[in-house]
Amino acid sequence: MKISRFNISFCLAACIMGSISCSEDPLVRYVPDEPETPETPETPVTPEVNHLIICDFETEDLGFRTNDKLEYSVIENPEKNAANPSEHCGKVVSAGAQWELIYSKERLQPFDFSKDGSTFTMKVNAPKRNGKVYFKLEGAGVDACEITNVTTTKNGTWETLTYDFHDRQLPDGKYNKIVLLFDAGETGSGETWLFDDIFQLKGEKDTDIKDNPNAVPEGMVSFCDFENNTLQFNINSSDLPMKYEIIENPFKEGCNLSDHVGHVVSGGHQWELLWSAQFENPLIFSKSTVFTMKVRSPKKNGKVYFKVEGPGMTAYEVTDVVVPNADEWTNLVFDFKKFDLPDGKYSNFVILFDAGETGADEDWYFDDIFGPDNTPAMLMRRLGTDPILTYGPTEPKWRMEHVANAAVMTPSESPDNNWRMYVRGSGYNDANEYHDQIGMFTQDASSFNPMARWNEEPQNPVIHHSIAGTCDELHLLDCAPVVGKDGVVYFYYQAVRGTLNAKLGSLAVRKSTDGGKTFSEGKMLKDGVGCSDAVYYNGKYYIFYGYGYDNGKLKVDCAVTDNPESLDAAQVTTVLQPGGGPGNFDALSVNGTRIFRLDGIDKWFMVYQGSDKNFDYPARFHVAYSDDLLSWTKVDNSQPFFNRGEAGAWDQGAIWFGEVFEYDGTLYMYYEGWGNNSAVADRDTPYFSGGHSSTGCASVSKNTFLKWCGLK
Repeated sequence: MKISRFNISFCLAACIMGSISCSEDPLVRYVPDEPETPETPETPVTPEVNHLIICDFETEDLGFRTNDKLEYSVIENPEKNAANPSEHCGKVVSAGAQWELIYSKERLQPFDFSKDGSTFTMKVNAPKRNGKVYFKLEGAGVDACEITNVTTTKNGTWETLTYDFHDRQLPDGKYNKIVLLFDAGETGSGETWLFDDIFQLKGEKDTDIKDNPNAVPEGMVSFCDFENNTLQFNINSSDLPMKYEIIENPFKEGCNLSDHVGHVVSGGHQWELLWSAQFENPLIFSKSTVFTMKVRSPKKNGKVYFKVEGPGMTAYEVTDVVVPNADEWTNLVFDFKKFDLPDGKYSNFVILFDAGETGADEDWYFDDIFGPDNTPAMLMRRLGTDPILTYGPTEPKWRMEHVANAAVMTPSESPDNNWRMYVRGSGYNDANEYHDQIGMFTQDASSFNPMARWNEEPQNPVIHHSIAGTCDELHLLDCAPVVGKDGVVYFYYQAVRGTLNAKLGSLAVRKSTDGGKTFSEGKMLKDGVGCSDAVYYNGKYYIFYGYGYDNGKLKVDCAVTDNPESLDAAQVTTVLQPGGGPGNFDALSVNGTRIFRLDGIDKWFMVYQGSDKNFDYPARFHVAYSDDLLSWTKVDNSQPFFNRGEAGAWDQGAIWFGEVFEYDGTLYMYYEGWGNNSAVADRDTPYFSGGHSSTGCASVSKNTFLKWCGLK
């Protein structure tokens, strides 16, 4: 049983919408890396009260041992500087094996994550930039847990690497060993790696906000500072109206030296208030329950109330806060912890100055309102800063411009019981003609690693474009392989035909009887649509495809059939429509559906891309689930499943086709991202000039994902 994959590309958007002209010329030029900037000395992490020393080679030594021919020793620190002034450090010399490691002795006291924190740091002096350094925890009777997305950023100087196991939710008292892999997955030999000072962070230091008003604790953000962030405030109506305005700070002193502040003049009513506009994203109290605000009161012990509200929710307010002294800036703290408020429900606040009093014409000043971070962090975390497959002049010609739309077959799905991945490559044939074609990569099941290098088939591309006059004479896009009846592999994809300036796309299929290595000629199944995914289940083929309709909207239909090579008698159901996702982010289009199952969970899951701005240039992924592959429920969670990268990142433009698979208790996702690792004029311009598609990887633990879905 295999789930197929696919993406509606710019070519399909062009053929349906008529808004994009695709050229057979190279879409972009290769942009060389920018010159390296000089190294900046790093401030060392020192073992203070918020650190536990696990190994510093001075007072604590884990007694590391090594596998194979890897050399390990403890030496005098040859690079003593401000970033690492210690006397001794560990030294590793690579021997050329792909997975060389050192492992510690068992600690007498297993790690207590609840008490001592679940984040580790380690100083590393690497022989290269972007060297992969894996950090694994092991213990008797528990599954090993490994972080693989940390890479070095410097060459020949000390830096501190951080490994955060927070989202793994590891049990206390079970893990007592550390395993380290330097240059993981690579085969370089004779390279020297230095490491030192493995610390366990005990958590953020408690910060007394009253004593340190300029400190912003973890989980809080600025809501209003009247400089960069200015909330709209409204006043309540009464026969004695108060006044509100933004003014230049008339009292730059004490804890508030900012240029502008809010100014309120009391009108004499007992319950005068300011109420803010609705926030775009509701508050996330699991990150913090505290608000802070700087206030200058005209009187001693002036009362300030702070209230939070949300549509359909009971309002709660903190009423026991006063400004102790008159005519001086004071940082007030309003803590809502006792109310145990839910995330994602409260979306504005109300402030009452001199609450319950009737004094008139009194001047109150306020500034710098901080509160719980309402920026939903992504559920999935990117692994590494670079894609796992990318473009460029050093790559094979058939995929030197773009490499995307990965479709992974797990060993239980693959015909040969190993890991297999099909991808769409964009590049040139021997005649220097530009085409999109399909290649295959593999990994052995016994040594699989999601972040390791995949083995490329020597004969790639394994599926070529066809001759003139066929449905895929120009391009093949959006891989969707599925093993069907009698072990036959069916490969669904988007076929592109036509001329350079007038392309037409269709859903097509090819057939393989030799385990997915050679395929029949393409057969068109449905014109004007593109493939998303395919599933063979209970003797039927469920074929998902994107369908443009209603003046620029995009939905997902599913054709259910007994015949994998024809849709003539298929039952067609619309399974996903635009709108209804968190914040209606998917109001205009949904597509790129990828279907997957999880061990022990009797549900189907679908990752889909959506947008409220573009037909086919999405910036966000979300998830839906189903019992029958036809009726789907979008997850009710405002936290994004995954977003495109930040400005300047390789995936800063748009993302497509989140291909998710389960491995060792973790969900991994390969996805297509559009970008070019540099600043662009407007990254929201669809397919901006200079962009390429690459394939990246992200992950999340299985338990965290199920909780996010509301299924655990």
